[in-house]
Amino acid sequence: MKTLLIICDGMPDSEDKDGNTPLSASYHPGLDFLAKNGFVGLLDLKYKKNADTDEGVLKILGCYDDSYPGRGYIEALATNIEIQKGDVCFRANFATLNNDNMLIDRRAGRDETGLEELANNLDGIEIDNVRFSVRRAVGHRLVIVMHRLDNKPLSWNIEPNDPKKTGVAVKQIAAKTPNGKTTASALNKFLRKANNILTEHSINKIRKIPANAILVRNVGHPTKTKSFEERYDKKACVIGYHSTIEGVAKFLQMDFIRPPGATGSEDTDLTTKTNTAIDALKNYDFVLLHVNAFDTLSHDKKRDEKTAFIERFDQLVVRKILDRIDLNKTTVAVTSDHYSNSLTKDYAHSTEPVPFVICGDGIKASDTKKYDEKNAMKCKVYRDMISFLV
Repeated sequence: MKTLLIICDGMPDSEDKDGNTPLSASYHPGLDFLAKNGFVGLLDLKYKKNADTDEGVLKILGCYDDSYPGRGYIEALATNIEIQKGDVCFRANFATLNNDNMLIDRRAGRDETGLEELANNLDGIEIDNVRFSVRRAVGHRLVIVMHRLDNKPLSWNIEPNDPKKTGVAVKQIAAKTPNGKTTASALNKFLRKANNILTEHSINKIRKIPANAILVRNVGHPTKTKSFEERYDKKACVIGYHSTIEGVAKFLQMDFIRPPGATGSEDTDLTTKTNTAIDALKNYDFVLLHVNAFDTLSHDKKRDEKTAFIERFDQLVVRKILDRIDLNKTTVAVTSDHYSNSLTKDYAHSTEPVPFVICGDGIKASDTKKYDEKNAMKCKVYRDMISFLV
């Protein structure tokens, strides 16, 4: 049996005053077909504090061991930065401060104008014997890698500066332990210098919303782990767009495919993604297809658009796949990495168990007629999904 696993980033959501979510309110006969003919449950990803895509996807793939390197390293793997033992890696955002140095936009308006050039202007800065390598990632994001020029190790025991809300001042980087003070000091100096460079850059004179600050969000360090093939004896690939997903693929030594027209937003070419996934099943035992727009729409509080995107996803991905594959030869599974709340004003991700469905030969159907959060909550909670798929 081959396996096609579809991860819908942040698709589960909170209920509105009428008890509906974008998933329950949408028309999705493809997902409902899987629910009626397959096995539905809840997957507890055992988040300790925050729910993030990299950790969630790794746990969906069965990586519950101690090899998690932090998201900064996962993101850095998707760049061409040379990463050495002892380096510290960060996932970061371009952001916007007003004249009073208050944070007014954590994503610089999602405006990508000139971000490549801005990142290039920050690359290679050296402070306190530390070199900062900077690369723009997708959208408003960038990756920062710190390397000591004397090759001594830096510490990843530091607290990032992202307050995860607007209308407040950006925090200073703080050391969690005494050995993190050197790293925190150098990073704070870099961020102040970056703020000055970005504020004065000509690109920010023409942008509607300036990208004049950097929010450091996630830290990580180089770590090795068993490959997906070593774990499960399956040749595997990942299909997606985001650097996070590419980094997960590289961490587990899975091939990564970015289809033409793929984006992390609602304008992504779902047909191309579907065709790529179906074609990949010819050459791989295990195919992971990642779709991100559910999460983006939640963060932007576009609940109606999220509902509409779920319907497009069902039509152009799920139903097309069901039309073109044989469920007696390929197991199809759908799940999510976390809830993503489109109603809250604050950070959208939450940690409750996520719905999943698995359909294929030998999979005993559960008594579920519709795929959504409320129906999944009637089913059993599991802490492992990958064992059903490999």
